[in-house]
This record gives sequence, structure tokens and C-alpha cells, in this order.
Amino acid sequence: VLNRIRTTLEEAQPVEQAGFRRSFSTIDHIHSIQRLLEVGREYQQPLTLVFIDFHKAFDSVEPQAIWESLKSQGVQPAYIALLQQCYTNCTTTITPFHKKIEIPITRGVRQGDPISPNLFSACLESVFNKMSWQHLRGDEDDENDNAKLLPGIRINGQNLTHLRFADDIVLVASNPKAASLMIQELVEMCGKVGLRMNTNKTKVMRNKFASQSPVNVTLNNVTTCIEEVNEYVYLGRLLNHNNGLEPELYRRRQAAWAAFNSIKNTTDALSCPRFRAQLFDSIVLPALTYGSEVWTFTQALSERVRVTHAALERRLVGISLSEQRQRNLHREDIRAQSEVRDPLLVIKKKKLGWAGHIMRRNDGRWTRLVQEWYPIGEKRPVGRPRMRWCDSLQKEISLFDGENLETHWSTIAKDRMAWKAVIRDHIR
Repeated sequence: VLNRIRTTLEEAQPVEQAGFRRSFSTIDHIHSIQRLLEVGREYQQPLTLVFIDFHKAFDSVEPQAIWESLKSQGVQPAYIALLQQCYTNCTTTITPFHKKIEIPITRGVRQGDPISPNLFSACLESVFNKMSWQHLRGDEDDENDNAKLLPGIRINGQNLTHLRFADDIVLVASNPKAASLMIQELVEMCGKVGLRMNTNKTKVMRNKFASQSPVNVTLNNVTTCIEEVNEYVYLGRLLNHNNGLEPELYRRRQAAWAAFNSIKNTTDALSCPRFRAQLFDSIVLPALTYGSEVWTFTQALSERVRVTHAALERRLVGISLSEQRQRNLHREDIRAQSEVRDPLLVIKKKKLGWAGHIMRRNDGRWTRLVQEWYPIGEKRPVGRPRMRWCDSLQKEISLFDGENLETHWSTIAKDRMAWKAVIRDHIR
């Protein structure tokens, strides 16, 4: 059933929804949020982010809301009827005191069913379609009080109000008052389909240029102030209001060691270096380099990654640091024994590949729009700005044309074959 209605469901989804969709990934939204933080810091633009969390979202959504959503999004009635049959008379069984008790299941999507995330996303899309945020946009140059309550951030003529990855939602606003209006309407509309916001896990993060007024939401006639944080783990990436990479690198190093410890007994039992290296590269390396497509790398940060990977390599081949020094072994000697991949080359390849994907996309998704966004009429403060993601990319490849004039990476990346040649030249 999913294969037959997948195209219909995906065509109904906007670019703001990246969860469980072909050609989308978590990196899409991580890149977009990072770029918002980057521009806000560089141009001193106010930015308020609200990370929404629901109480057991997939277990709470009303089935009737799902069927209505599928109908409104063009799914054929025969498939809707078939899905309704699958959800009819569903029960779960508990056995207290050796006595079986059947409990009917009247809400939520089926756990483990491949179509469940798509059904949830369809229902959530119907909720967002009913939001009145588009009516609040008005004239971006309007200076009255209503203009200060506009939702979202104006980016090249379009409003970015939110991003979604299944039930992971982040609301985007320039000030807390607008964020409060957005979150209040979202809570009210989601309540109609059975979703309840978890105020304890919902967080607010803002940069230093945004107003410091609180973000409030009213639930059951009780007004709650949403907790403000300086950092938040979004889709596996630790984001902070300063857009610094050091805390995330610390998490990646911890994740790499945890991944290695989970396979240590297996690698010790393997006598074939090639099999051992393949296991290491498929388990440990992804944990170390997750999200590296959008890292703004400096020499000091890259050295931290190299040092961590070198320590993991030594553990893999069973050589301590003191033994390496005593035997006068170089990194190349350890690499010859471990046969694992170079993490810095892996990161560079992922970064260059991601840059090419961004610049060749013409489907209107926010990754390219925010990457090409520079606030109109805004000036940067005096002084050298912090390195941006695109600056680090340009510095790494150092491209020049025949006249020795610098060619911007985004121009070359639009040509797939030319960009592949760049990757081949720099990944050796």
C-alpha cells in the first residue's frame, strides 16, 4: 500500500517536512538551522527558535484525522478504506496476575508499520495547512506594531516559519512575541487531532540580538513560560546560540568511543585486518563524522578529530600510545596495520558532496535558499567576521581559473561533472 500511495503523499508534503521522504535527510534541516544562526550572528539579526516536543506523538494522533488528511491530499478512497480496515478492532494484551486482558486501541498509528510515519506526516500537514500564519505576513517593510509580530524570517522574498522532521518541529521567528503567537496556534490546532505539547521538553533558544521577553503558551487555561536554553540537540546535532562547533565535536568523540566499545569484542576476535577495518568504518566512523557535511572546520578542530581517530586506531590494533612511541611508529605505520579510512578525507568528501547537492537542487527547499541568503539592507559590524561554512569550503578547495582569478565554489558546484572532478582532485 505504501508503494502505491507514497508518491501521492510526498507530493502533498512541503519542503519544510524532511522526515521519511526520498532524497531528504536530517542534514537538510541541520544545515538550514545552522545557516540561520550563522547569518544572525554575522549581521546581528534577531532569531528565536522554538523546539516543539509532543507527548507520545505517534501514539496519540486520532485515526479519523488521518483518514480525513489522506482524503484531502488526494489518496484514492479504496486505499483509505483498506487502511481503515487495518486499524479496525485493534487490541493489545496485558497479563496481570496470569490473567489476559485485551485493551482496545483507539488512537495512534501502528508501531513498526512502514507506512505509519507517512500517515502521521500527512495528518500533521493538514494541521499546518490550517494555520493562519500566512495571513500575518503583510508587508515586510511595514513598521507598525503588527509587523513586529510577523511569523518566521524573511529569506529572499519567502517566509521561513518552521521546519519539520516527522514530529520534530522547530518554529522560527525574529522575536519571542511572534513565537508565542505561533506556538499558541500550533497547540490549539494540534489538540484537534489528538496531539498534546510537552511543555517540559519544549525549549526556546534565541541569539543575543533577540528580545529577552518570555515565550508563553496557554494550556487548559494555565499559562506556562517555555524554558530557554543555550544549546539543544536537534536531529542528533548539538546546536547552540553562538553556532560554535566545539561542544558538538565533544559529543561526536564520545559517540565514537561508545560505538567502538560496542564492537570491541568482535574486532578482537577478527584475525582479518580487512574485515576488522570494514566493521570499524561502518560503525565507528559514522558516529565520529555525523553531521560533518555542515561543519565549519578550522585547523585546531580538525586536529581534535584526527587525535581521537588515532587513539581509536591504536585500540583497534592493540597498540598503546607509549608502545607506539617506544617502537617509533608513525601514523602511517598504524594506518598500514589498521587499514581504516582517513577521517579527514571522509569529512571532506561528505562536505564537498553535500555542497554539490545543495547548489544543484531546484525544488525550492530551504537548504539552498538559506545558503544564498544575505539580509537586504543589513551591514556587518566592523571587524573580521567568524569563519562561515562556505568560507571553510572555499578555503579547502582553493579553486582558481586560468587567469588566476578565484572561482566561487557555488558556481562550479552547479555543474555535476565539474564538481565531481573537484572532488576527485581533492580526495586522494
